[in-house]
Amino acid sequence: MKIAKKFMTLALAAALGVGCATVGVGAAPSNTSDVTEKAPSQTSDVTVSSEQSPIYEVVKEIEKTESFKDLQAKYPDLADAFTAINNSEMEINRFIEVLKSLPVDEADKADLEDAIAKLEGKEIVTGVYEFDVLKHEEAKPNDDGTYEVTIQVPSITDTMEGIQLFVYSKDGTKKMVVIDPSKIDKKNKTLTVTLNDGDFFMVIADAK
Repeated sequence: MKIAKKFMTLALAAALGVGCATVGVGAAPSNTSDVTEKAPSQTSDVTVSSEQSPIYEVVKEIEKTESFKDLQAKYPDLADAFTAINNSEMEINRFIEVLKSLPVDEADKADLEDAIAKLEGKEIVTGVYEFDVLKHEEAKPNDDGTYEVTIQVPSITDTMEGIQLFVYSKDGTKKMVVIDPSKIDKKNKTLTVTLNDGDFFMVIADAK
């Protein structure tokens, strides 16, 4: 009887061990899928610093703005690309191909080619936003009509290098450019940048 009990105990332990191993193997893939389903550009929203938020704002739902309608009329492929980026459906290489295909004016061609060259080796950090001046009477424009604003970018990391902005400007002297922030604060995850009222922008950085 003692021998039979011993064999039954060993068999039960073995069965439980197999069951636990099976559960462990089955649960692992779901952790990976949770991490990879969401693209970096959609992990957090860009906002204006709290001190400047009564005067300026950045708009996430760009498709609802008048500037986006103007963009659709002039560069429909670029408008579609902005939407695709915001839906995590476009990476930097495909975006570069869209820019290369745009029928830009001869005066803007050199600036666009320069922007394309600067996008090589980059990755998209945020979605595309529109910068708007809410209170022109309180805003302080620079001599060239641009505005200096500090934006909160939660997706910035301590190891991120080459942080810049791709900007499409309807009213600026240069239509499509890659610009450097005047200040980068990785600790507080903020960028100080200079933009025109109505500019579309997204944050980029060196690809890892």
